[in-house]
Amino acid sequence: MSAAGSQAAAVSRPRPRPAAARAHARRDGIVATEAFSRGDAITRDWMGWGALRVLSRQHWAPGINRDDGRVANMERLLLVLEGALEADCGALGRHRLEAGDLLWISTGHGLPSRVSNRSATAPLRLVECWLQPGRVNATPAVACRSAGGFDADGAWVALAAGDRGESGGGNDDDSGNHAGNAGGGNGVHINTSDSGPLPLRQRARLMAVRIAAGAAIDVPACRGGRCWLEVLDGGVAVSGHDNNDDDPRLASGDGIAWTAGSSGAPSTLTATAAGTAWLLLFVLPA
Repeated sequence: MSAAGSQAAAVSRPRPRPAAARAHARRDGIVATEAFSRGDAITRDWMGWGALRVLSRQHWAPGINRDDGRVANMERLLLVLEGALEADCGALGRHRLEAGDLLWISTGHGLPSRVSNRSATAPLRLVECWLQPGRVNATPAVACRSAGGFDADGAWVALAAGDRGESGGGNDDDSGNHAGNAGGGNGVHINTSDSGPLPLRQRARLMAVRIAAGAAIDVPACRGGRCWLEVLDGGVAVSGHDNNDDDPRLASGDGIAWTAGSSGAPSTLTATAAGTAWLLLFVLPA
């Protein structure tokens, strides 16, 4: 059995991942808090959660650049929480993001990139996620979604979704969306001018919601797979299907993982802190 399969089999109840227990990495003006083991930030009990391999909350000093080199066979998502980011994706262009914007980089058979804090005076805060794709060595692709995290007031909004097929169907981007050729054989830049979800080359969904203090919202069904909830801001009380008294409370930076059918799987979230709770939910294959 794979490590991921063993991990799933061992989980009978939701598994919190508090911010205080996460490893930190500091390098070249970037402070990263890692949900899973990555580089020198080692947490052997957390090597990933199914297809979700990286969940990194990052604080960048002003003017910092990071050369990511050539990455292959990963679905990368970068959500800007504060500040301004620029991503140079080579033949697939330069992409500028403001707070709330989301960038999808499907590295496919290999794509170099360089990421920068565009401001020389202000910090940059972002969340970076990597998912394993449903198949390898696809054509690289890039797309952006404006206000990816800020248009989710009071209801879940799909920011990215691969429900329409990571297994292909003749499209250049394997996503069910129209793709325009922006780099010949080097990749495609996908037009996402509407407010719909970005594509993913994996049968997964990334959703977001912002709920006011005291408000509650139901958690979407996991449907036979895995889920991960991450609190970007604020805090929530988690109510499970079995209504246990030990249901957790999560603060900014905390997360919780569960599998479909888990005893006490989260069913309702109630914002507890002053201000708005901003939440991300990953729905992943088993």
